[in-house]
Amino acid sequence: MNGSFSDCVVESMRNRISCSAQELSQLDPDMLQSVVGGTVFEIGSQYFSDQRVKILDADRTQIMAEVNGAYGMYSQTIKLRAGTLSTRCSCPSTEQPFCRHCVAVLLHQFHNGSSLKPSAKVAHQDPASPVRQARGSAPVPYFEESKGAVDLNFWEAILFIDWVQKAVGLLGKEATLPPVPDSLRGIAREWVGVFERVNAQLLESEEDRCDVQKSLQSAEDMIALLIKKLEALKGEAEAAQRNSSVLEKKVKQLEASLVEFSKSSGE
Repeated sequence: MNGSFSDCVVESMRNRISCSAQELSQLDPDMLQSVVGGTVFEIGSQYFSDQRVKILDADRTQIMAEVNGAYGMYSQTIKLRAGTLSTRCSCPSTEQPFCRHCVAVLLHQFHNGSSLKPSAKVAHQDPASPVRQARGSAPVPYFEESKGAVDLNFWEAILFIDWVQKAVGLLGKEATLPPVPDSLRGIAREWVGVFERVNAQLLESEEDRCDVQKSLQSAEDMIALLIKKLEALKGEAEAAQRNSSVLEKKVKQLEASLVEFSKSSGE
């Protein structure tokens, strides 16, 4: 198997793991189980077997998906870049280093990833998915398959507006948006999914920005350290040069003394 979790270690509480895999499809079931443990793996495997995974956007190193969990639909964003696997799920689970829903998505990728092209977007998208978009573009709700659910009744509209008002203030700030009322269905539920995916992308962008800042700070610290070492070496070189000049004078003095001694011996 190319790439493995054999040297995986949890780097932080932000669901980041170092591993040698180059593609998500290289993370086989045994590797996943060794990382998350038997209980989480078994539940995630059951979710995958029950076909609860819906892929929204995927290629060989990145997946955006939804998993129908025990208490609702949750959104996942999983990326593999530069030897680091990062996972994010909208569920409230505290399972570490990642939850059962991410396990289900990774199992789906392992069994189906070989059919994906390097840049194939929405390769396995469900026709009923509310969003069809390229990564980075503004989310656009897809209504064609939901014409019968476009109209909201009065109470659904009130509930949805209330939820949106709460969710907007949390976009890009919290991993989990407010709980969705069970009575919301149809187009309202689809818009909830749009908000959750936008939130995942905003959090991902903020996380990337923080990582870049940390990398820049590390580079600046390294440069400052190298400058100090260079200055120290420069001082040592100048001191060595001064010592060399002193030794050169002493050698000339000794040579002159030897010449005088030779003359005296001859006489």
